Amino acid sequence: MSAIRSYASLIDYEIRKSLARKRILILLALTFLLEVGLYLVLTRLPTLLIDPFAGIIWSVGIIAPSAGLVHVLALTIGSATTAEEYETGTADYWFTRPISRIQYFIGKVVGGLALLSIIVLTYSVVSLAIAWFAFGPQSRLEVFPAGVFVSVFSALPFYTIGLAFGEVLRRSMISTILSGTVFFSSTLIETYANIAAAIGNDPSLLTVVRYLPTWATVGTTSTILLETLDISIGVPGGVFLLSGVGAENLGQAFLS
Repeated sequence: MSAIRSYASLIDYEIRKSLARKRILILLALTFLLEVGLYLVLTRLPTLLIDPFAGIIWSVGIIAPSAGLVHVLALTIGSATTAEEYETGTADYWFTRPISRIQYFIGKVVGGLALLSIIVLTYSVVSLAIAWFAFGPQSRLEVFPAGVFVSVFSALPFYTIGLAFGEVLRRSMISTILSGTVFFSSTLIETYANIAAAIGNDPSLLTVVRYLPTWATVGTTSTILLETLDISIGVPGGVFLLSGVGAENLGQAFLS
């Protein structure tokens, strides 16, 4: 079996296997429900708030999942990428094939990452389609690919964390729980630290949160998109698009 065929088989297998997991399907359903529900709410808001952003309202559909949901999806995919193979014994099957362990690991990791990329691209395209239908022709679409890429890139740390737990523990559910604990604990600590920094006027706490895995991941997509699209909270309706900005940035805003 050639290296290319080995990688292709592993990637295809990983995508198909991941899509058969119930928890992945549940997260997918939640993601697309979020997209539909978000735009349904936006269509009910006063036009004074929406009109300044009607042409770039597609960005909301990329920013919203990147505030945490895509990271949970990434760690869920990563935590079962190799762990599930050890649980079911299918890893032994792959090791009997004419592929090396390195090829096996690379193929599995790339397969999980490919699935994550496909999911992000799909909900981003759905977001663009809904925005176009509900609010008319969209503009600044040259930024769209960057938004998709940044969303995937920002989820990589938690994909890696889930993958590491899965490889060490070799139990997909335990790995998912522990990876999720890391994410939610980091989010809570960052939130409370920023609130304390804002109330106590203590910028040193903002330095501490930079060591948390959520610090540079949760707010990355929103920060880059909002800066690229020149969206400011001072513009009517800007607060709705700024809702995905990381807590660390909000803490700095209070202290400035």
